[in-house]
Amino acid sequence: MNFSPKGRSRKGGGPDINMTPLVDVVLQLVIFFMVTAQFAVLPGLKLLLPELASGSLVQTSERLEVNITADNDIFFEGQPTTLARLGDLLELTGADGSQVVVLIQADRQADYGGVFQVIEALRLKNFNRVVMGATLPPELANLADR
Repeated sequence: MNFSPKGRSRKGGGPDINMTPLVDVVLQLVIFFMVTAQFAVLPGLKLLLPELASGSLVQTSERLEVNITADNDIFFEGQPTTLARLGDLLELTGADGSQVVVLIQADRQADYGGVFQVIEALRLKNFNRVVMGATLPPELANLADR
């Protein structure tokens, strides 16, 4: 609404607020807080995986994960379990063993025989696509990012 009579302009003009510096400052504050924010670290298993010297990297969206700690404790999808119960848990997922990749991440200090018992339990439930987890040395990590 213009309350001044036609043809007359306000003397001195009204206050003019330039929004550009304000937007710049707010954007920098948002970026600052995003960079310095401490994100919650979810508790996980402390596994020291063996290094991969060479080989292929398997990437899939449909996978199940089995972890074996240095104390030979078995975890299925992050939940503790036993070797006897692992097969039942695999069946409860309803996953097709021929389509799903099962990633086994075993600690370097895990019992070799225990790892093969887990693989045997997977095979008995027709989960034949088993992949062993490993860490990449720095020279191969650069190739994986491409």
